[in-house]
Amino acid sequence: MVQDDNGPPRLRGPPPGATEPPEHVKKPQIYEIFPGSKPQDQAKESTEGQKSPSQPSITEGIQSIKRDDFFTVHQIPCARQSLLTGIGAGAVMGMGRFVAGGLIPKATNWAFWSFFIGSIAQWEYCRAQRANERAAVARIVQVMDKKQADKKAQAEEAARLKREQAEERIKQEAAAANKSWYKFW
Repeated sequence: MVQDDNGPPRLRGPPPGATEPPEHVKKPQIYEIFPGSKPQDQAKESTEGQKSPSQPSITEGIQSIKRDDFFTVHQIPCARQSLLTGIGAGAVMGMGRFVAGGLIPKATNWAFWSFFIGSIAQWEYCRAQRANERAAVARIVQVMDKKQADKKAQAEEAARLKREQAEERIKQEAAAANKSWYKFW
C-alpha cells in the first residue's frame, strides 16, 4: 500500500491468486467526506471568485487555533507518546549535562534540543508504525474479502449442482412413473 501525505492510501493491486480486488476495495473510503472537502468542490469555490483554501495565510492559520485545541492534544494519534519521549529525553540530557559540569544555560539548551529531537523522532516512528498497521489491515481486509467471495462462489456452485441433481432425479422418477408395467418381448 502506498500512501501520500495529501490523500488516502492507494492499493498496489489484488492479493496473490486473485484476478481482481472486490468492488469496495477498488475505491477505499478511510475518512468521512464532508461537503466542500472534495477537490471538485474546492475547484468550484475557487472559480467563483473566492480565495483558494489551499494557500491560507499565517494569520488565518493562527486565528484557526482554538483554546480547546490545547486540551485535546493527547487525543492526536502519536502526540502523547512523542511528547512523553521528548520530555524524558530532555530531562535526562539536561540533568546529565548539568551533572557533568555544564552551566545551567548550556544544560537547558541540551534539554530543549533533546526534547525537540526526541519528540520528532518518536512522532515519525509512531506515524510509520501506524502506516504499516494500516497497510496490514487493508491487506487482511482484501484477503478476507477474497475468501468470502470464494466461499460464496463455492456455495453457489454446490447449490447449482444440488439443484441439477434434484432436477435429474425428478426426471428419472417421472420417466420411471411413465414406464409401462408390462413388457412386449
